[in-house]
Amino acid sequence: MTSTAPAVGELSDPPVLDALLRPRSVAMIGASRDPKALGGRPLGFMARYGYAGRVYPVNGKGGEVQGVPAYASILDLPEPVDLALVMVRAELVAQVLRDCAAAGVRIAVILSSGFGEGMGAGAGILESVRAELAGSGMRILGPNCEGLASLPADAPLTFSPVLDIDLSGARLSPGNIAVLSQSGGMGFAVAQWGTAVGLDFSYIITTGNEYDLDCLELAARLVDTPETEVVVMLIEGVRDLAELEAVGERFRAAGKRLVVAKLGQTPPGARGAYAHTRHVAGDIAEYRRIFRSCGIAEAADAEELIDVVQAIAKSRTLGTRELLPGARIGIATTSGGAGVWLADACAARGLAVPVLSPLLQQTMQECMPSFGSPVNPVDLTAQLTAGGSVTPALAALADSGEVDAVTLVTSLSSAGRLERDKEALAELLSRTDVPLFVFTYTKPAPSCVRILEELGVPWYTSAASAARGLTALVREA
Repeated sequence: MTSTAPAVGELSDPPVLDALLRPRSVAMIGASRDPKALGGRPLGFMARYGYAGRVYPVNGKGGEVQGVPAYASILDLPEPVDLALVMVRAELVAQVLRDCAAAGVRIAVILSSGFGEGMGAGAGILESVRAELAGSGMRILGPNCEGLASLPADAPLTFSPVLDIDLSGARLSPGNIAVLSQSGGMGFAVAQWGTAVGLDFSYIITTGNEYDLDCLELAARLVDTPETEVVVMLIEGVRDLAELEAVGERFRAAGKRLVVAKLGQTPPGARGAYAHTRHVAGDIAEYRRIFRSCGIAEAADAEELIDVVQAIAKSRTLGTRELLPGARIGIATTSGGAGVWLADACAARGLAVPVLSPLLQQTMQECMPSFGSPVNPVDLTAQLTAGGSVTPALAALADSGEVDAVTLVTSLSSAGRLERDKEALAELLSRTDVPLFVFTYTKPAPSCVRILEELGVPWYTSAASAARGLTALVREA
């Protein structure tokens, strides 16, 4: 986005941020009577999630909307609301915003599109009200976004099907990860991908064209919220690279992590980004310079994003080291070939798989049959899957001081495979600060997935994914 115009209001006092993250009351302007329509979904989603605040559908015809009393105008509501969802045609939005400001709305979230995206039509619609709104104190999220979901507040203020409990079969749970995304679809997709590996989220906020509020301003506020430890940003471009650097430094100072997926790195991608949200993609080399200088983790694609976030978020929750002092990886495997595969993947990413000391090798030999290998990768052999325990070898590696992280490589395709090691693994995790990863080279049984999630360990189904996760924990891999 090329505009550097000042924000409509100031996000300087915490209560304004609270209006976005934990709204006490919500108006839905343009709410549809059809619960399947884009304008009808948020009302149904809020009911299914059990939102405890007050919801006011606004529909020009008044009456009822999905069984809830409706109002013809935002000006008719019995109280000023914290947040208004705006879901009307683009040409109506300017007047709706005037009415919202007059009604004391604190934040307007514009889901509507048609503000310069695509071929550029409607690019100036909101400029006509910028001066009027500047003194109102009302902030604006969007336009052309998919809204947000505040999981701590049980407030799915979006039409994204990811929040549709009936169709998805799942309810998102509150966690320590926030997502900020200029792309609505991709932002909510991160939550869906993450849920599949046991990640939980605090907030999912999509910013669209960023007429006012942008990802960087929101990230600078989320870093101060106690419920958020990791912030994921999916960006096509930012207004000010110096601000990105300042935000990165704030995360470093707070001891929290920022993970960025930078879209629009090629000429066709940059062209698509501008058509999508009016953002100028910029020079990827400059972005990467800032990422490196501020300790911002970068993800190249969706798979790497989840690999990295899983490693960081779960390590923080467990209390294991979230930034390793070195890059030495200990591998204990029940399959020699899978261990080799992971060793290659680690080496390819600059991680070390060091030969263990003679004393540690002797300890490893006590954990395996005579035909195993104690060198590293430590080949415990498939014999242990028939009745032995992998935990003694993992504990010896974690306690040795010779490695910075430990990865168990095994097959978890059999139901109950982890049952006999569950308590011992939990005890190990409770006393060590050395991260433990799991790479299952077969599709894990649902019972094994449940145990992995109960333990809280990062787990992966490919060597490349495990290596990417490990790399995210290394200071200078």
